[in-house]
Amino acid sequence: MRKRIRIIFFAAVAAVLAYPSYLYLYYGVPYGGKVYSPNQAFYYQKYKLFSCANLIPTMATPGQGSDKLYYVNGYVRVYSANGMLVGETPASGVPMAEVHWAGDAVVVMDGHSDGIIALPGKSW
Repeated sequence: MRKRIRIIFFAAVAAVLAYPSYLYLYYGVPYGGKVYSPNQAFYYQKYKLFSCANLIPTMATPGQGSDKLYYVNGYVRVYSANGMLVGETPASGVPMAEVHWAGDAVVVMDGHSDGIIALPGKSW
């Protein structure tokens, strides 16, 4: 009986820990803070995804230490001021991705491919 209770306890703990781990691996974690549009009607948030390559320590040559940041995959999401999702686009260099408010759109430039998220209204 004790063995069965112990197995059920460890299974429950594993299930409780599995869900946050799944969210971290699948949805990513926020990278940086919220950046609001000039008129405060929208904001964007960068998210970085988990990668096993990030766990491997690397040593860069002088002047090339930030090159590793170009390989952090993720995405950029745009929300309305009340927290409703407007759209998202992938970004292959999340820390180095440049995001610009362009009137009725948000432009994400990450060095590999550019993404555009259309807004339902003006951002300024």
